[in-house]
Parts: sequence; C-alpha cells; structure tokens
Amino acid sequence: MSKQKIDSSVKLGYDNWNLWDRYIKSTICRKNAYVAFDPEPVNLSAQLQTVPAAAAMTTMMSMTATTPTVTVTTAPSAEELKTYREELKEWRTVNNVAAGIILGSISDEVEHLINPEDSAKDMYDILKAEILKQSSGSSVYSTRIDLICKKFKDTPTLDNSEKHLTFYHSKNATLLAVGTGFDDSFLAFLLLYSFNSLEDLVWSMASTNIATSDVPINKWSFNQVAGKLREAMHNNIRPAEASSSGTNQSALNAATNKPTSGRYSGPPCTYAGCLKPKTHSTERCYAKERDEKNKEKDKKHKVKRAKKKAAVSSSESESGSDSSDSESEHTQKKRHHAKTLHNLKATVV
Repeated sequence: MSKQKIDSSVKLGYDNWNLWDRYIKSTICRKNAYVAFDPEPVNLSAQLQTVPAAAAMTTMMSMTATTPTVTVTTAPSAEELKTYREELKEWRTVNNVAAGIILGSISDEVEHLINPEDSAKDMYDILKAEILKQSSGSSVYSTRIDLICKKFKDTPTLDNSEKHLTFYHSKNATLLAVGTGFDDSFLAFLLLYSFNSLEDLVWSMASTNIATSDVPINKWSFNQVAGKLREAMHNNIRPAEASSSGTNQSALNAATNKPTSGRYSGPPCTYAGCLKPKTHSTERCYAKERDEKNKEKDKKHKVKRAKKKAAVSSSESESGSDSSDSESEHTQKKRHHAKTLHNLKATVV
C-alpha cells in the first residue's frame, strides 16, 4: 500500500528527469524486468546468410572479374528455435511490465512524446532525449541571462576579480559546448560592462586604456580585456596597500616614540612601610596614607575612651557626694532629738 503511494507520487515532467530516472530504474529492477532494456531477440528464421557461388570458374575469369555470390536462407535448428521462442516470451513479459511502469509514471505534459505501442526501451530513450533537450534549452537561456546581467559589486581585490573573470570564461565555455556561446568580442564587452560604475576606479582605468588605444572596441578579445582589467586592478590595489602600509608604520612609530604616561620615573618613595617604592613618590605613597589614617583613627578612639571614662568618674563622684550629705543631715537630726530629749528631762525634775 505504501509502495503504491510512493510509486504514484513520482510523475515525470520537464523539470525532474534525474529523480524520475532513478525511480523508474529502481522500480523496474524490483520487478525483475530490467531485461526489457535489452534489444528484442532476433528471429532466427528471418536471418539471411551470404555464401560464395558453387559454379567453377576458369582461370581467365577469376583474373578479370570478381567471384559472383548468391544469397541463400539457412534454416535454424530445432534447438535454436526453442531458445529463441523462450527468450522472446521472457522479453515480451518483462517489456510489458516495464512499459506499464513507464506509462503509469509520466505526467500529462509529456505523455504526447511517446507511443504506448512502442517497447519500454524505445519509450525510455524518446523521453530521455526530448526532456534533456528541453532542460538544456532552459539551462542555456538562464546561463546567457546570467552572463548579460552579471555585475562586479565587491570591493576590488586580486582574488575576487580573478573569480569574476573565471565566471565569464567557464560559463561561456559551457554554452560553446552546445553551440550557443557568445562570440569572443561580445563576451569581452560583457566583461568590461560588468565593471561599469562611476565610483569604480578599475572600470575607469581599463575603459580609458581601451578607448584610447589604436584597436577598435569591437576587435578586442576577451583575453585582451581581461588583461587590461588585471592591469587596472593591480594599479588600483597597490596604492591602497602602500597607503595602508604607510599608515600602519606611522602608527607604530608614534606608539614607539610616545612617552609612557602610565609609568612613574621620579624619585622613589622613602616611607619605611612601602612595598613598591619605585612606582610613586613619598607624598603619594598609599602605605603612608593608610598608616596615617589608622593612627588618626586610633587617636580619636583613645580620646573617645578618655571622655567616656571621665564621664563615668564624674557620675560616681556626684553619687558619693549625695550620699555623704544625707549621712551628715541624719547625724544632725539625731543630735537635735537627743538635745530635745535632754531638755525635757531637766524640766520634769
């Protein structure tokens, strides 16, 4: 079921010969019918054999004329006829299979090319010849269009310019192989025209050299135009390379002669705790600045501790003074009560 779907999906058209060719051959092989592409067995009964005449000729006749011949039919043997009939039967069977596969695998646009009564091999050969001829015509047309419309749009370099020249030479060689190539002078014009750009120095230099030469423009060959373009390409690239090289050398010299602003060249640092004295001065020593900041912090911390201690001592002294005042007041009260009591006793007596 799946094989039938695959088989029916491949239909020969004008644009899929290679795919269809592989498919049709593999299908016929799977059906054991590839013998259909062999010639049809020859009928032995129809074969004719030419033999010399049996009549004796005189010496004079043999010297003045050729030996006459006659055509006779030789009857094949019974074994040869049996073999022929078996081979013919087998060939017709596989031919019907192969022809059926081919007729079922062509589209409506190409079915008019063949006669269903022909052998499978004849149908295959006709389809191949007609479709490849059509495909070749389409390829020729597109190749000619490519050559006419080709433009050189890249930044000119020796590499891409050679590829551009090779494109024209190889494509036209393909066309010449089938008798449809451009003549040499027209191909030279197409090559030169592909550089036609007001901003392209290669076009300007090459076209000027050609226009000012003694050779008429229609007499220039492809190789001559290619040579002028190569010459213009070399002349166009060398100044640019020289300029680029000069610029790079100037930049290198400037970098070499430029003072290194990031490197310290003054007197070294004399601070005792400095680890890299040659990289800065004493005034800008990080270790010195760090230690001074730490000393300042320690000093502030000591002052703060002293103030806190003084505040605690003041608080304790005030507390002690209050305590002594209350004790003296209590003593005075006791003395007053004692004196009052003594006075009362004296009065009573």
